[in-house]
Amino acid sequence: MLSEIGKITVAFSFIEHSLAEMIAKIVTVGGRPRALGDILTAELSFKQRIGTLESLLLFALGKEHDFTKQFLQAKFFLFKAEQERNLVIHSLWGAANEAEDPNKIVRVKTTAKQKRGLRTDFVSMDLNDLKRITEILARAVKEACLLEIQLQVSDSKHKDQPVNSD
Repeated sequence: MLSEIGKITVAFSFIEHSLAEMIAKIVTVGGRPRALGDILTAELSFKQRIGTLESLLLFALGKEHDFTKQFLQAKFFLFKAEQERNLVIHSLWGAANEAEDPNKIVRVKTTAKQKRGLRTDFVSMDLNDLKRITEILARAVKEACLLEIQLQVSDSKHKDQPVNSD
């Protein structure tokens, strides 16, 4: 089960990297140094990377551009992946009661929200539950990678086109 948690972690890293690469691709148009993209994305949270990329796409390509539309559709899968990843990463994991099922583990999550106060959830999970989360992450990785590749291909076809200068 630990290897499945590792897969989830690695998959999410690929998504974050793809978002950073797309942002860097846009902000380095015209020969700007690649480090500019790294500086811009290094401290951005996942949500901020999504927001930054969306803003850049709307500025550079416009709302009606096919690539922008694809990104806006993929956003759902990207945020779903983050939500599922957060369930895994921001939890404490322990063995379930062996009398119940030796193949189960328990996810423990403590929160202290203003509206609900202190709350601790105990959720029993098995390998299939973790694999379901891995599949969600895999779909989001696919979406992010396809977008990244498409942006690179689009860029190479339109090297001489200026970025929107509104």
